[in-house]
Amino acid sequence: MDLRRPLFAGAILAVAEISATLAGGWGLFLGSGERRRYVLGAAPTCFAVALLAWGVATLVHHVLVRRATDPATALGRLAGACATALASVIGWSLTAGPRVSDASWREAAVLVGAVSVGLACGALARWNASRDPRTRGGRWWIVVALALSSVVTVAADAFVLPRLYPALHLAAASFALVAALASASLLSLRPLDRRVSFALAFVAVPIVIASPVALFALERAPNAAFVARTHASWTGKLLALVPGREVAPTPEPTVELARPARRGIDLRGSDVLLITVDALRADRLGAYGGPPGLTPSLDALAEDGVVFRRAYTPTPHTSYALTSLLTGKFMREVLELPGAPSQHAALPDLLREYGYRTAAFYPPAIFFVDATRFSELSRGGFGFEYRKVMFASAQQRVAQLDGYLEEVAPGYPVFVWMHLFEPHEPYAPPPEFARGDGTVERYEGEVAAVDHAIGQLVERFRARRPNGTVIVTADHGEELGDHGGWYHGTTLYDEQVRIPLIWSSPGVATPRATDVPVELVDLAPTLLSALGVPRDARMRGDDLGAVLRGVDDAGPRFAFASVGTRRMTTDGRHKLLCEDARCVLFDLEHDPRELEDRSAREADVVSTLLGASRAFLASVPRNEAMAMADDAGWPPALARAELGDRGAAAELVPLLGDRRATVRASAARLLGELAYAPAAPTLARLREDDDPAVAAEAAIAGLELGDRDAVSSTRDALQRDTEVARRAALVLAEHDDAAGAEVLRGLAADESAEEGARVAALRALARVRDAGAVPTLVTLLADVRLRPEVVATLGAIGGARAADAIARAFEGERYLAARSAEASALFALRDPRAEPLLRRFLGMDRPVPGGVRLLLEHGRLASASGAGVDLRRGAREGTWRCDDVGCAPGEGAVVALPTSRAPRGPARAVWLVEGEGSLRIDGVASAVRGETQISISAREDGRYALAADDAVRVIAVVVVAASDELPPPPPEPWEGAEENAEAQSGSSGAPEGSEAANAPTGSSSATDGSDGSPGGSGEAARPSARVLSHGARPEG
Repeated sequence: MDLRRPLFAGAILAVAEISATLAGGWGLFLGSGERRRYVLGAAPTCFAVALLAWGVATLVHHVLVRRATDPATALGRLAGACATALASVIGWSLTAGPRVSDASWREAAVLVGAVSVGLACGALARWNASRDPRTRGGRWWIVVALALSSVVTVAADAFVLPRLYPALHLAAASFALVAALASASLLSLRPLDRRVSFALAFVAVPIVIASPVALFALERAPNAAFVARTHASWTGKLLALVPGREVAPTPEPTVELARPARRGIDLRGSDVLLITVDALRADRLGAYGGPPGLTPSLDALAEDGVVFRRAYTPTPHTSYALTSLLTGKFMREVLELPGAPSQHAALPDLLREYGYRTAAFYPPAIFFVDATRFSELSRGGFGFEYRKVMFASAQQRVAQLDGYLEEVAPGYPVFVWMHLFEPHEPYAPPPEFARGDGTVERYEGEVAAVDHAIGQLVERFRARRPNGTVIVTADHGEELGDHGGWYHGTTLYDEQVRIPLIWSSPGVATPRATDVPVELVDLAPTLLSALGVPRDARMRGDDLGAVLRGVDDAGPRFAFASVGTRRMTTDGRHKLLCEDARCVLFDLEHDPRELEDRSAREADVVSTLLGASRAFLASVPRNEAMAMADDAGWPPALARAELGDRGAAAELVPLLGDRRATVRASAARLLGELAYAPAAPTLARLREDDDPAVAAEAAIAGLELGDRDAVSSTRDALQRDTEVARRAALVLAEHDDAAGAEVLRGLAADESAEEGARVAALRALARVRDAGAVPTLVTLLADVRLRPEVVATLGAIGGARAADAIARAFEGERYLAARSAEASALFALRDPRAEPLLRRFLGMDRPVPGGVRLLLEHGRLASASGAGVDLRRGAREGTWRCDDVGCAPGEGAVVALPTSRAPRGPARAVWLVEGEGSLRIDGVASAVRGETQISISAREDGRYALAADDAVRVIAVVVVAASDELPPPPPEPWEGAEENAEAQSGSSGAPEGSEAANAPTGSSSATDGSDGSPGGSGEAARPSARVLSHGARPEG
């Protein structure tokens, strides 16, 4: 085999790909180092692809062509078949758009076109092969034409519709390869002697071997790999096959989670006021670098106390966060354990045993997410003797605290917990605290209002309890578009999980700021230690007493958090976020916005933080096992796997032979959930287990691991108990089997089921397109937490009833995530109501996320008008540089929209922008991070002067009539328990608590909302209106 030909083809591919990628993505690389790494990865890859393809072609030619009776005819047929297949893929991809995909002529047109191309290529190959070899010279123009066609195709692959139509791009890369090889095959070359052939082989073999090494090296540079996947022809395609950086389960360094104990502070007999604020971001406090003058009361308290700058919630959901705070446990992890105890000692319980009077003031919504998990704690009210459970404004809580402190018997220390619901969504600050009409301004207005109330609470408390300890913190933060989302309960970025924590103990705690990583679970153990009260043995938090004295090196080493399947570990500076086996690392000191993944450059830090995370997970079952007796405990590997530790998977396999059927069943279930493929043969044998529950779990796990022989046994499992049947139905749906559709409908509608399970059921119903689920789904649209997933499921199923239900929901939708889902579903269903509704909501203060992209993708901006334009198609004046992503404004760049179809009256211009940096529209700068929508007031003349950073592309603009945000729904009556807050506790004269909810008759609430981020992301939404009677603020 003459290796000069494939090396020539490889050179064509390498030059074309590298040139196209550097031309299209020059500004996307993070410097020359990344460009060099890409070139070093792409060059051997292109040569290796050409060499391997040439080898395969030579082998096929030898087997199928040379041995044929008529080699020319055989070659023609082979070439024709390959060309037909390739043309079919290209044709089908090109006709996959919404306007053509359902056309009646699509299949016939693709078939005719592909066959025509195949016949032409077959005839050309047969003609070329049948010619006299002596007359094949002088074809340099054919060689050049084929080489140029290869180069042009590589360029098209890089610039035309990047990241869209993957089949089309694969076909383009394949055509470029074939053209390059064909060009090489037609070269007129002199024969080589043996020594030169050996020398070429000595070059070619290392190239082939080096190619995967180069690809793995390129994968370790995430940004360079992203650019290559977007623009590089063969290198980008092959990178997609390279597994991501998975964190190996072993070995990690042995990590000590806690430092040796040091002397803390002494607060024995002191009074304590604990204030928690719902959805309060740390970076909105002046003490944390927030806007000047927004939080004067909190800033004054910070001057007198210890400010923990790296404090974290264990889970960005109120129910998990507050129960974790008051029990000193990571409640989400504890409740994931099999057989976890339902009784948990709480801080108020322990304080009451030592003479404290305890009181709590909180809204009933704090248990909204996964309420059934907290039923015992909810009924017992955490052990507080006095409880006022009602919706009330922060200002009303001031009067309630005053009344309580006036009536509590003297001579008793008090512990008072106050949970303030501002600034939870919807953001509606009192007029005197209003800071503007924008979403962020309204949020900050509520922050100002709650800060004012906190100032009054502290003043009243210390007037009656001089030198009392005051602790202010939050249950979680609030995302305000930082990483493309809103509200909370969805990510582990700092805007959602970092919280303020201020501890003020005058004369005892040393005022200062510290960067020690701490958590809400640390508060209960710290208070108990300072007050001289023994802690419960299962409390996990650290005693921060030494830190409060000023000794930082005695504080915790790490903080942990989790949401969904994601986990966070931080040492205060570095922060590791992991989901399944993939992790990213951020340096919070140099990258506080958490944009740059440093895991490839700081592998030792990743290893340390991962080791800490695994040590933490292993410690949870050890602690909780103290509450179990005898066989009620669980093997450590089983408990670790239950908490999502993939490193425990191998240790589960021996447990499949455990004498206890419950252990065998749990091990089988977890091996499936952890996708541990080596267990498949053992699970197959376990399908014959004598215990039906074990056999069912083994069948479900086997199907999860891809064993199709387990389908029948998994269907049988649909007849078992509810939980097993539900898991079976979910796994069957993953394999497009609708046998469990009825079970899935029941799970989706089960209000007592965990939210994650209901979401999984909805996605499974969408996958199998169960039309019988539509009535259930229409009913579920009323659940704002699930609405985005319900809408997506209805959209996948389709039909007139589904479209009507989605449109009705869209018309009155208040939540961004649901609006986006409803718009997407209506466009997918080609419903004529989609565009008018979307344009209406784009005209509001917070435009529908992804709304402009929807209009763009569905061809609504193809021509320039006063209603908007795809800027790649026109309406540009001055200097612009356009590519397939969008257009970069240059000198004198202006967007000039025609007046036709422009909305009358006040309007908004919503811009779709891509990149990293800043876009300036008429001199006003807006940050751009990834794909971003920017909404501004529209100009009457339709002319906008633009300037931007080099990496920013302007894609489109939509002009819509300005719309007012939908008003909150009217309050609904809340049937709370009769107030019993005035009851006295025997001779002490201290107020006794009522059961459940001490709300006055007639107080109001509406609990149909979520965190404001429906689709499984939070507790009930904020009160919809201010109620004068008792000042209650109902959820809504």
